[in-house]
Amino acid sequence: MTFTDPQQLSAVLGLPFSEEQLAAISAPLEPGVIIAGAGSGKTTVMAARVVWLVGSGQVRPEQVLGLTFTRKAAGELGVRVRRALTAAGVLDDQEAGEELILTYDAFAGRLVAEHGLLLGVESDARLITGAARYRLAARVVNNAAGPLTQLSRLRPAMVVERLLQLSGELRSHLVSPEQVIAHAAQVDAQVAAAPRNPRGDVYADLKLAQAAAAERVELAELVADYERLKRELGYVEFADQMATAAALAERVPSVGAALRAEFAVVLLDEYQDTSAAQASLLRSLFSGPDPSHGLGHPVTAVGDPCQAIYGWRGAAANNILDFARHFPTVQGRPAGAYALTVNRRSGQQVLDAANQLAATVRADPALAAHGLSLDLVAPPETEPARVEARSFQTWPEEVAAIADRIVELHDTGAVANWSQVAVLGRRNSQVAAVYAALAERDVPAEIVGLGGLLELPIVTEVVATLTLLDDPAANPAAISLLTSPRWAIGLPDLALLGRRAQELVGESAERPSLLEAAAELGGAGFSQVARQRLSRFAREFQSLRRHAADPVPELVSRVIATLGSVVEAEVAVRGGSRPLARFVQAVSDYADIDAEAGLSGLLAYLAAEREYGTGLEQGLPSRSDAVQVLTVHKAKGLEWDVVFVPGLASDVFPSDRVSGNWLRNAAVLPYPLRGDAVSLPDLRSLDPAEVSSFAEALGEQQRLSEDRLAYVAVTRARRLLLASTHTWEGTLIKPRSASSYFTALVDHAQQVQLVEESAAANPLIAAAQPQSWPVLGDPERLALLRAAADPIAVAPGELPADLVLRAQQWRRTADQLVDTELAEREQSRGQLPSYLSVTALARLVKDPEGFAAQLSRPMPRLVTEAQRWGISFHRWLEGRFRDQLPLVDDAEDAELAGAEFERQRLAFETGPYGGLQPLAVEHPFTLVLGGRLIRGRIDAVFALPDGRHQVVDWKTGGARNSDPLQLACYRLAWAELNGRPPDEVDAVFYDLQDGSIVRPSALPVRDELAALAHRFAG
Repeated sequence: MTFTDPQQLSAVLGLPFSEEQLAAISAPLEPGVIIAGAGSGKTTVMAARVVWLVGSGQVRPEQVLGLTFTRKAAGELGVRVRRALTAAGVLDDQEAGEELILTYDAFAGRLVAEHGLLLGVESDARLITGAARYRLAARVVNNAAGPLTQLSRLRPAMVVERLLQLSGELRSHLVSPEQVIAHAAQVDAQVAAAPRNPRGDVYADLKLAQAAAAERVELAELVADYERLKRELGYVEFADQMATAAALAERVPSVGAALRAEFAVVLLDEYQDTSAAQASLLRSLFSGPDPSHGLGHPVTAVGDPCQAIYGWRGAAANNILDFARHFPTVQGRPAGAYALTVNRRSGQQVLDAANQLAATVRADPALAAHGLSLDLVAPPETEPARVEARSFQTWPEEVAAIADRIVELHDTGAVANWSQVAVLGRRNSQVAAVYAALAERDVPAEIVGLGGLLELPIVTEVVATLTLLDDPAANPAAISLLTSPRWAIGLPDLALLGRRAQELVGESAERPSLLEAAAELGGAGFSQVARQRLSRFAREFQSLRRHAADPVPELVSRVIATLGSVVEAEVAVRGGSRPLARFVQAVSDYADIDAEAGLSGLLAYLAAEREYGTGLEQGLPSRSDAVQVLTVHKAKGLEWDVVFVPGLASDVFPSDRVSGNWLRNAAVLPYPLRGDAVSLPDLRSLDPAEVSSFAEALGEQQRLSEDRLAYVAVTRARRLLLASTHTWEGTLIKPRSASSYFTALVDHAQQVQLVEESAAANPLIAAAQPQSWPVLGDPERLALLRAAADPIAVAPGELPADLVLRAQQWRRTADQLVDTELAEREQSRGQLPSYLSVTALARLVKDPEGFAAQLSRPMPRLVTEAQRWGISFHRWLEGRFRDQLPLVDDAEDAELAGAEFERQRLAFETGPYGGLQPLAVEHPFTLVLGGRLIRGRIDAVFALPDGRHQVVDWKTGGARNSDPLQLACYRLAWAELNGRPPDEVDAVFYDLQDGSIVRPSALPVRDELAALAHRFAG
């Protein structure tokens, strides 16, 4: 079929395209930008544009290149395009190729792999992401030559986080560490020449700028070390590939010429989230000074400036505003602009509120120059939506009302499922508070992403313990633990401990440590109870520190077991330990990406997630029927029938916190060095008046970022939007006023409930009853826990009547727990995670029931001493083959190893593999079996004299009883990774205890493995 009229698309695809959508779909084959408002169907329009271009004979499918940000989005766009082409019947040629849909990162990687040698860049580097980045950065910080005079005040995990933040900004803007160091010298010179205050001294703001520049120099030097280490190890990041691809596009014109010849049309999705490096790459490839160098090449960018909420992770919001200028037509005119404003998600009442919140962003001259009407409108047949606004005296009242309203909506049938409801917080602490309130009401709830999870007290205690294990001088973590109900150290004794810590370091520059002071209390006048508790506290940490170098999942499990967190949580609330299980799973996922990840890297990883939500992969709601509780940042791209937006108060939402001031924050790249500097606040000099004006401009920029975030929050709601605010929280002295966002939503609300008169003083403080500090929690529950910890003092027949009744109550509670467990197991049966490890696949095949039980209620498990020793010996083997020092560094581990270690070491070195050099060690792989991803690591691979390869799996005992399924996966993975038939790959177990080689008689081949995986997938 050949299209001649865009109206044909509606009939063929069965979609009621609006006139503005058809205009964008059938736009001329030249550069263009589509400003797609929230819920306006941009993916559908991009797919339909491909259909139009192919169906009208302008391009062939294989000439289409589409780029987007996530693999999920790339997959969705690819499926939409292929389905639309098939439904439209335009693929008459059976030999027609397929369009290419990639992520921006994958596209850059493809360029480097195909053309990197033109710049002397090898294509065999190993790609590392989240966890491995943090591990390598922690290694750089731990091995820094120093002296780090500016950074020494920070904990190692904080240095790691700042190092990676600056590294990411350098790559995003194509800046070198040397340029940062040179800029710091300019700052020093400008401070020296700046006017002095009336006392003849440097102004305080300029001192801070100078200190930040000095700290940035040390960070830049660490970044250079980090880049050097990656090169030495053969590692690259996505950002490295993007920077290399940008250099290729700029320095080697033939690369762009080849791509333009291959792809007649290019679609760029979510263009508002591209970085300066990505925009530079795309301009170099698909635009230029004349047609022979790309001028006028058909590139269509799609995005929404009002949803540019990721500036803190490198996105340059002005890219989409400047697209028309950067990608002109063949005639040199700015690219054409099109608007998508018909929103089929929300009712008009919600859209009217969103339009008002977006007014400031849409007023940008670069956007207004297009002359487009961007107000969102709902189709006439759309059901009306509802906006409600309510204010409260206090934040706890607001949280309780939200939880009660959710229960009411569900119980009255206003929402059929819990999962139709979401609560979007501006801060992670809000997420934690709402989750706790829902849990108290037995409402199934899910925190999306790790950031909010980290704010829950049960998880906070574990993280504080890990922090103190990593850095004994992490005194805030020590204080949070010592003042918790578990240790309950009062203020007088805590003050004595602080003085003791200072006494121990004396006049030296060493930071005082409360933990070390607890281990050496001396003769200070501590109370008897405090002295006992502090001694136990110190002994507990001394025991835990022996395992600080263990694999992080094992260490986290040990900490949880030591703290008794699971029991404590279940005593408090039935099912209260579930967040802890999710945290354990998140740590396991982190370590699964990089088994060598250490504690400092993990803590930096968690800090990044708490601050920005970037440490871990973007969290997505599960398929369970639960209320979704998450931050607004994580809600982009999602939608719900009912959305609560709490905390619309001054200094909360919008937040006035400016984190991108490079004069104060050393991890922020100075604006003059950024690729998008022209669109950022300008600082012409370090004159005090200029610095003050710059700070004001940053505040305005921050407010625009918050306006975009508010627009995203509101446009997630389909039918009901509930906005709320409060006056008092915690120990505030000054009241909060309702924010302008709340005022705007009141103007559009169909129901408004406002507090008649706010209290003059904080009622949360006034209502507090005097009590001893720290608070010990529920005295009855505390007594129960202590009684449970003591040996039974009386025989069962001698129990008093009240204890008999309590025992009966416990039995009923136990029965309820068992029933809940069985129900959850049944519900989770067959719901496998997105990928499985080889070990998990083997367990699934061998024991489906046990696997399902663990999946439904994952609990931390301590490994045995024998298993821990096996892990250590595996590490020794890996280090030996990689020419690292084969030593047991930890003194206690060496003591544990003793003669046994020497015996096994000598046995191995005199065995068949002792003198061989492997082809690979601890080699990661991913297989697709039965439609499921299977991941694992191959211990070692050797070349055999007959030209075949041999996969070896080390076993520290019991090799003859090992599951051959694992070995079959390793063999298949290595064969496919190296393009060899599986029968050219030998696979054996090697028993390190007795030196025997165990070769299973027959290993399953791919079809058999796929059948097994498929059998248990549903």
